[in-house]
Amino acid sequence: MLIKLKNNLRAINMLSKRRFLLLLLLWAFLTALNIGKAYHIDDTFHLKAASWILDHPGTPMSGMINWKDDSTPMYSHNQPPLFFYLLAFVISITGTGEIPLHLFLSIFTFLTLLLFNRLTEVLNLKNTTLLLLLFAFSPALVVNQNLMTDIPVLVVILASALFLLKARQKDKFTSYIITAFLLSIGLLIKYSILPLLIVLLLVILIRRDYKYLFTLFIPIGILVLWSVWNYAEYGSIHFLDRPRGEIHINRLWSFMACTGAVAFFSASILSGSFTKPWVRKGIIIVLILFLLQIVLFANRLIPEKTNTNLLNILFIINGILVYFLLVRQFIKNSKGTGFHSYLMSDSFIVLLFVASMAAFMVLFAPFMATRHILLVIPFVLLFSDGLFTRSGNTVNRISLGLSIVFGVTLGISDYTYANYYRKMANEIKTHSGQTVWTVGHWGWQWYAEKNGMKEYATNSSVVKDGDLMVYPGNISRQEFAPDLQLTVLEKKYDEAGFLTFFSGNNFASLYSSSMKIPPWTLSLQPIDTIYICRVHNLNN
Repeated sequence: MLIKLKNNLRAINMLSKRRFLLLLLLWAFLTALNIGKAYHIDDTFHLKAASWILDHPGTPMSGMINWKDDSTPMYSHNQPPLFFYLLAFVISITGTGEIPLHLFLSIFTFLTLLLFNRLTEVLNLKNTTLLLLLFAFSPALVVNQNLMTDIPVLVVILASALFLLKARQKDKFTSYIITAFLLSIGLLIKYSILPLLIVLLLVILIRRDYKYLFTLFIPIGILVLWSVWNYAEYGSIHFLDRPRGEIHINRLWSFMACTGAVAFFSASILSGSFTKPWVRKGIIIVLILFLLQIVLFANRLIPEKTNTNLLNILFIINGILVYFLLVRQFIKNSKGTGFHSYLMSDSFIVLLFVASMAAFMVLFAPFMATRHILLVIPFVLLFSDGLFTRSGNTVNRISLGLSIVFGVTLGISDYTYANYYRKMANEIKTHSGQTVWTVGHWGWQWYAEKNGMKEYATNSSVVKDGDLMVYPGNISRQEFAPDLQLTVLEKKYDEAGFLTFFSGNNFASLYSSSMKIPPWTLSLQPIDTIYICRVHNLNN
């Protein structure tokens, strides 16, 4: 008996070592995909915010950044600054080069993988390796390894879930305290952590751990202190004044589309929910039709607009399917164990993380993006473990294969997309004595300024006849003053190719999509066009 126990322990240790080695390999692969990537989308804002904080650490929200038409203070934008402080500290040591800062971000990528793997172990799940692979190759994770807040926030969310689950098993006081402090940290990175305060409250009430209700005052107190700092700095409260999107039904469909665009594991949870032969055959047929659509479009037999609309419909249906199956599984689980017993289960806590984050995104996010779905995807996978077990190896391999192919493909495509603006900015030659203005935000803004172009502000820049104006056609950019007239001198673009075929290049759709713009699509068009224009100031 003792020998058998030792053999089992040895086998468990060997399995743990292999899984940790797999985790390291996945981290190395994800880091390699991202390490040389150009700064992209909100990276520029975050770099500018960090640069301000480096010189003005006591007034983090007072820095001026042009992120629309004219420079506005950071407190008029959406994010609290804790991540910017971390970024400022790293910049003070390494500078603003892409490689060291992406290595800094890769620390958070490693922590997400480590914490997700630890959650699969704490929950005693059966498909730990499969779930880890599906999470690691999710396009939501692969693509969003930029200098943005979402992966650091995900680290906080996963860690808080881990300690909240541990609070039922041992040392409740320490586990609840750590959970509360983690949520406090998260609130100072991104306010989307807020619904997890409700999760903490519900868990304490469900478990009848009433004496630990005081832990809620830790994140609330931190938020109050942060608000006092705001008032002292600029006379208002950022949490209350930050930009908000209006509640609209279209955001629900966009949320579903973003989920469906990255949830290639839906085949497994469908097959696990309905273990009938016809379901698996249906999955194979849909996959064949999907591949056929790609082939037909590549051969220009389907118009681009039609193809985009078809993909968006497919993504919305896939997203609805994922959440429908989660609700169905919840009902089945609660009936199987009894509703009150199920409320006490770890599975219900995982579902609370899905529901709270999803509801917050749909109701309050100013727009929808794959980086928002990133905060939900790991908990969808954890909750669906039993469905993967019932699905069977064949369909699970299909899910994993699709995730790997599209995760890597979309990651490379987004790398190419980001690099386009760095490359084009480097190719614009400025001459002494001639003023070259630049219009446009995102990564282009960073590289254009780095190459000597002057940032244009709609209402304050003094532009003269003969100046040059350079801007991309398909990014967020400043409005031109009404008295400016531009004559196009040159258009620069790169031909479309294989690396841009699977595309998030439609106004950065992987980072902001809508009912009319799917998160990603297929494209035979160039990424963008850079316009080089001569300025005519009509008032002169």
